[in-house]
Amino acid sequence: MPRTLTNQAALGTSYADELDAIYDFAEATPTLQETGGTLTTDGTEQNLYIRNAPESVFAPRVVMISLDDMVALDDLDVRVYYRIADGGGWLLYDYANYVGADGGLTNSRVMIAVSLFPCRHGVRLTVQQTVGTADLPWSVVEEA
Repeated sequence: MPRTLTNQAALGTSYADELDAIYDFAEATPTLQETGGTLTTDGTEQNLYIRNAPESVFAPRVVMISLDDMVALDDLDVRVYYRIADGGGWLLYDYANYVGADGGLTNSRVMIAVSLFPCRHGVRLTVQQTVGTADLPWSVVEEA
């Protein structure tokens, strides 16, 4: 319904108040952001992605990892940990093992995507290549 002097007065708000409210809402709306890089495995358990004790609840969405550099007999472990209490330790939530060329993925796939949960106290994704070495390009999308 279009604004008129009559119904605007009844609401008791001005256009400036409404614009301020819209601006405040837009500023508070989370936006997606991305980060990434390339990790070279070295045989130890390495942090690929970590958000250690964030300032508030945040929503990491997905970690994407290319296994294209893996060759026959390579063996890679991927682990996801969460911290569920302030100052608490890392708790293992999920674990997957990838073996062979392209991590053993089939049908020409060379990438895995690990879905993550919103969390308050932190999330950590690690990789450990127990056989061989590889460069793992990775990317994370999170809501901030």
